[in-house]
Amino acid sequence: AEVITEGLASIAEEIEQGKFQFNPELEDIHMNIEARLLEKVGEVGGKLHTARSRNDQVALDLRLFTKEAISSTLAKLREFQQALISLAEANKGVIMPGYTHLQPAQPVLLAHHLLAYFEMLQRDINRFSDCLKRTDVMPLGSGAIAGVAYNIDRDFLARELGFGQISQNSIDAVSDRDFVVEYEAVASLCMMH
Repeated sequence: AEVITEGLASIAEEIEQGKFQFNPELEDIHMNIEARLLEKVGEVGGKLHTARSRNDQVALDLRLFTKEAISSTLAKLREFQQALISLAEANKGVIMPGYTHLQPAQPVLLAHHLLAYFEMLQRDINRFSDCLKRTDVMPLGSGAIAGVAYNIDRDFLARELGFGQISQNSIDAVSDRDFVVEYEAVASLCMMH
């Protein structure tokens, strides 16, 4: 396992430095990495798939990526809320026209107007947080579709990878993309604010 881990770390470094040579004749990113791993570490690189398949690896990668996107978005929304609070506090007495149907309607405080956006963003934060709960499911151990023949400690893997729970159904785990669509839907709503 250590030899494979070191080989994969070396390949990751090649990719980050732009030195990795992708071969378009190979099927996909997985085949490119596997071929390079075999070049680097030899036959032991063929053990990469022990207790896993591309299906659960892709499901895992997509969940890790989406979890990071959600966490980053949440942090930025909270920063934005703090900026709105600071701006509202600095402009407590400023009056501006309040609009309805694109027409000036009533005078309102600028701070009140700014804090309306704070409330909208809070709803967005709540939606992203809910989406994170459904994204935070570790699929490893699902194999291609029907699990794996090895007795792996899925709870341990989930903890090590920072997941709050493990998937309950292997078929669903490797085919679920709901969380990606949900993230995009929540992001679309957020952009309206």
